[in-house]
Amino acid sequence: MAEHGVADAGAARIQDFPQLRVDRFLASFASKYLTGEVYAAWVERLRKLDATARLNEWRNLPFGAAKELQAHVPFGLTPVAAVDTCGHVLTASDLKSPARRSQLFERTVVPDAYSTWQRVLGLYPLTRWPFIKGVWRLQRELRAPFMDPHLDLALAGRLTRYIPPTLETLGTAETSGIVRKGAANPLGIPDLSESELNRLFAAFAPVWAIDTVSDSDRIGTVRIGADGEAYIDVTEPVAYRLASHTRIGQQVLLQLNYLIWFPARPAEGSLDIYSGRFDGLIWRVTLAADGKPVAYDSIHPCGCYYQIFPGEGFRVVQPQDGSEPVLSPPISIPQLKPGERLVIWLAAGTHFIQRITRERVVPAPVVYRWLDYDKLRSLPAPKGRRQSLFDPEGLVQGSERLERFLFWPMGIASAGAMRQWGTHAIAFLGRRHFDDPRLLDKLLQPIGK
Repeated sequence: MAEHGVADAGAARIQDFPQLRVDRFLASFASKYLTGEVYAAWVERLRKLDATARLNEWRNLPFGAAKELQAHVPFGLTPVAAVDTCGHVLTASDLKSPARRSQLFERTVVPDAYSTWQRVLGLYPLTRWPFIKGVWRLQRELRAPFMDPHLDLALAGRLTRYIPPTLETLGTAETSGIVRKGAANPLGIPDLSESELNRLFAAFAPVWAIDTVSDSDRIGTVRIGADGEAYIDVTEPVAYRLASHTRIGQQVLLQLNYLIWFPARPAEGSLDIYSGRFDGLIWRVTLAADGKPVAYDSIHPCGCYYQIFPGEGFRVVQPQDGSEPVLSPPISIPQLKPGERLVIWLAAGTHFIQRITRERVVPAPVVYRWLDYDKLRSLPAPKGRRQSLFDPEGLVQGSERLERFLFWPMGIASAGAMRQWGTHAIAFLGRRHFDDPRLLDKLLQPIGK
């Protein structure tokens, strides 16, 4: 796959276990205490990660390479059947071997999204100090719109509201029932059916209120053009959905991720190092077992501008390890009342979050639709081909920013470029990842403790 440039960066390969891959969440379970059916359930999830990635890689191969590979598949199996069959055979053999079990635990490691050699060459211990001032300055800018929630936001253009395609309402008891039922498995991971996920995604989907100056402020669908380059089709507004998980204490919590794409972040002047093609926002809702959100957080698809908004009954605790402070505007988001929905207000150009309100949704002229995030890993391309939005390093080609030449000593490859899920570094100082399974465990604390 690597020689054809179609390797998928969403999960890490595991040395000497070709049928398995791992992400940060599943890596957090690796322990010698993992035994029996719990161990088997964990390994099966690693196998499924590999199967999903491998099938996307297979689909994205050039026709000649795919035909050659198909010729080597035994017994006339389809690619799907071949991956599934071989994966099960290899896994069944590994489950019988104590030595392979110990080896697997040692090698279940996900490389972080930071480059140590860049930090060494960039004299990180020294160059980090100017960045600290820059981080504080940026956080003051992002925090400012939240300081007076009663102040009307000044619009640079026209406000466009995008409402979800389904306005499902779920009470906390019903939400809790769905989540608890899904977690009844050896690992305690909320594992929901497609219909159950659809209901939850619909119930917590936000309304997007976007200050619109140009097409760069319109959300759309990712497509591959006739030239083989990706672009955003703003005639079809879409939110891409992805379910993920995190760990707080001994519990595994479900997370609902909503990703919207913009065609660009337009330049604000003659030399705007942050401008370029493609921009977006990931909005994440983390649900507790009682059906209530413990937190909402967000990043842009480059991993930049991380913000966290605690849910009712929680507060944010700043890290004390000398790493980058976390931006948490001075608000918490109370439990929504029946019929209410969160409205995310985004600025023109920068697409920064300016305000979050709770409102009863009324019909709007623009309705966005749903697409599965995984579709971005294998998109229809010209001449019947398919290709991923992301390159083998997990970057979106064409989304590079000039800021990469300034920020490289912080150890992030191509800072500012859009990235694939699982590769988001979210801090310049220290090491922090959006998919760190203990991220919220470190940052949240119940009020009163």
